[in-house]
Amino acid sequence: MMRAANHAAGFTVRGSGAALINLSRDRAVSSIPKGEFTPEHQTGTEDKWEYPSEDMYFKAMKRKGWAPKAQQMKTIVAIHNTVNEQSWREVLKWESFHPSKEPVKLKKFMGKPTEYSPKAKMMNVLGWSVLPFDRHDWVVDRDGKEVRYVIDFYSGAATPGKPLSVYLDVRPALDSVEGVVDRLRWQFHEKIAPFLPFNGAMFGRKPTDSSASKNDQGGHSKVTPKSD
Repeated sequence: MMRAANHAAGFTVRGSGAALINLSRDRAVSSIPKGEFTPEHQTGTEDKWEYPSEDMYFKAMKRKGWAPKAQQMKTIVAIHNTVNEQSWREVLKWESFHPSKEPVKLKKFMGKPTEYSPKAKMMNVLGWSVLPFDRHDWVVDRDGKEVRYVIDFYSGAATPGKPLSVYLDVRPALDSVEGVVDRLRWQFHEKIAPFLPFNGAMFGRKPTDSSASKNDQGGHSKVTPKSD
């Protein structure tokens, strides 16, 4: 997710970074429930994923070859957190197809910026879209069952003086029959059901989210970071 936040803020990979100054070490707790596994970057004291502090993010950027500006860390961390929260909301829309006994949890996630998904490559070859600048695979725990989601991150049109909008394409991975069926159900609800008199009577109900906005459409959503 670091790549997504940095891209939205217009960072590029350069040589040495800026000198370290005092940055906040406070960490925000996300709304995303965490599974039993606790990575090293998590304190283990929370049952939800913790976001990195400004200080942690700055140091991580330097280790990965970015040239961060300390005074922009507040904005960068805010973008990072906002994109994560929206990604989780999109996952929950899909999960509404499968009501579970226990709350769904994010078990683990993997960044794969250079491994383009088949959908992203096909869209690019057909000339329908540029390639995403980042990709994440999120694995959720649904009543003890692992379910993988693919998230492609695209940048919106640049507006002078403002961070770039980030477009998310979140969907179940096609590594199971269930994932294929869920995608077909979504397409039915989006493309066919609105024109039928028995809307909602087939293939289960459409994924919903009470916080959905006009920027959410058909498994995609737009995140426009707010600048200070």
